[in-house]
Amino acid sequence: MEMEFPRSKFEKTLKNEGENVYDIVNAIEVVSNEEKRDWPIEELKGAMEHSFREAGNKALEQNNGVICVTLSGGVDSSLGLAILRNKFPEAKIVAFTMGGSEDHEDIVYARMAVKKFNADHEVIIPSENDIAETALEYQKEFPENDMKQVVEQGDLDVYLLYKYISKSHMKLLLAYDGIDELMGGYWGHRKGETDEERKKAFEEFWERLIPYHLKPLLATSKKFGVQLVFPYLEKNLATLISKIPVSNRISDEVGKLPIRELARMFDVPEEIITRSKRGQVGMMEIEGRRNK
Repeated sequence: MEMEFPRSKFEKTLKNEGENVYDIVNAIEVVSNEEKRDWPIEELKGAMEHSFREAGNKALEQNNGVICVTLSGGVDSSLGLAILRNKFPEAKIVAFTMGGSEDHEDIVYARMAVKKFNADHEVIIPSENDIAETALEYQKEFPENDMKQVVEQGDLDVYLLYKYISKSHMKLLLAYDGIDELMGGYWGHRKGETDEERKKAFEEFWERLIPYHLKPLLATSKKFGVQLVFPYLEKNLATLISKIPVSNRISDEVGKLPIRELARMFDVPEEIITRSKRGQVGMMEIEGRRNK
């Protein structure tokens, strides 16, 4: 059954929403010169709770009392769901997860999170026809984009996901972009041997955030009439994270150390916290497997 969400209260343009998040990213040095060696986890927890409370309130207003999120079953999105449930214990929360099959690891771990934090779960498993039709639609909508790069970067997957989400007629969605760049979520953040090499990696990934992630995402969300809120890119929160020493954000083995600590504080299942996540398996890759 499709959920219906009113559109009448939506006043901000998607263009302005994009400009706002671009301003925040451009204003912040991901590795701040004002490094704080002694940073309390409680301060980070408070800033994160504030950001998610504000984002949740926006969602409740725009979506007629419903908070809508994407949920990959990774630690970032599961922590986001945990904080939202903590701040909005009675609210209806709807989480969208896409995978190539029922046993896709994102769907498996996302189900664990929605069960733990009492959210409704919309599971999306595209058919071969869905994937093929969406690829053609994307090419027509964005003819200037190189399709090989689009598939490799996962932009086609995002387009397919938002196409499905738009059918719910909800107006505002919480998106978790930016936290990998802030907290060192990529292997490239950790491959450097010295602190300076790792700082440089943080800066390089941060510079890629707008052109390689946010711009394609906002173009897709605009296409489908979905407003995005980025709770991890709230200005005060992102500024606070930028002052955490790189050595406290990542280790040789894993990244996002403070996120993992916060996830334990909010009782996220340990299986999710320690999950080795490769990212969403591309739907074009799924289609290729089916055709073998």
